Amino acid sequence: MLLTEKRRRSIAAADPFIWVPAVTLMTAGTFLVLSASAILASDKFSGSGFFWMRQVVWWIVALAAMYLCSRLDYRRLMRFAPLLLLSGFGALIAVLGASPVRGAHRWLDLGLFSIQPSEFFRLVYLIFLAYSLAKRQERMRHIKYAISYLIILGVASGLLLAEPSFSAVLCLWGTTGLLLWTAGVQKRYILGAGLLAVVAAVIIVFGFGYKKSRVDNYLAMVANPTDGCYQVSQAAIAMGGGGPFGRGLGAGWGKMHYIPDPHTDFIFASIAEETGLAGALAILALYLTVIWRGFSAAARAPDRTGFFLAAGISASLVVHVGMNIGVVLGLIPTTGLPLPLLSYGGSSLLFTAVGIGLLTAVSRQVVPERY
Repeated sequence: MLLTEKRRRSIAAADPFIWVPAVTLMTAGTFLVLSASAILASDKFSGSGFFWMRQVVWWIVALAAMYLCSRLDYRRLMRFAPLLLLSGFGALIAVLGASPVRGAHRWLDLGLFSIQPSEFFRLVYLIFLAYSLAKRQERMRHIKYAISYLIILGVASGLLLAEPSFSAVLCLWGTTGLLLWTAGVQKRYILGAGLLAVVAAVIIVFGFGYKKSRVDNYLAMVANPTDGCYQVSQAAIAMGGGGPFGRGLGAGWGKMHYIPDPHTDFIFASIAEETGLAGALAILALYLTVIWRGFSAAARAPDRTGFFLAAGISASLVVHVGMNIGVVLGLIPTTGLPLPLLSYGGSSLLFTAVGIGLLTAVSRQVVPERY
């Protein structure tokens, strides 16, 4: 009976400011995907709800996965962390042998559905980092221990570039840098690794021509906003047309074949056009609430594992949301990265929801009175 009562208190400690905004974003995303994709779906497929119906199915699966993961004892999950990482690498290798879609090896067909191994790897990589850093934090000031993570990151980056998925590589490096900094790795080592990553990116883009056209288009747009980067230019026009309160849900013009794939990478532009500045700010407020409470759960976690798990998931959200919105606003070159919890796509929605569930699981272990 004592254990049952303790468990009830633990469940009651779950932070509603994590899961309520997350579920709100997921739910709003289903309607926003319908609005943004209806015309494209009508033209290319059997009806206006083609993308929406699939998103609703993934919403149900993701919501169930979030709930189940929120009730896990994350410390028990850590015993499987090395195996999960190996399975993540296995998925990255397997997808390279799969049939390409639009010239890229990013989707792995599992029969009834397909997944993006890059999204799966991102989650299991964070779990492994939490497991490993919690054990080795006291030794992380020595460069030889930090290098092991750079080796893992380098192998994963090579596999992701082969897909190709440059945006996933950038997110992994950004998230890893933030976590290693919280683990106590000396700043000069992190800055050195960051500089090395920048040099490698420049060589890959300009030396080997990898995604060079995107960088060229972005630089052309910076020099003259009317030139280059068609998606960003159209996104800017759409957002500008939204005004303070938007044209109304379903009344946007950008989705009428002006913005390519307005329901995926550029869904934030569709949101700003149809709901205006007010709607865009509301979306940002929901993300910031989840991120704020995620870092708060990390700070109040009862152990190092919980700290690194919550901090890693929160940092990953910062990087992903920041990069997607940065692209839409024209602050960085286009990367092909979805907006977590909102964009169309089952893999992104599912594995982000699992991460939010684990974040909630950490918050459950916090003593209720401390909230």
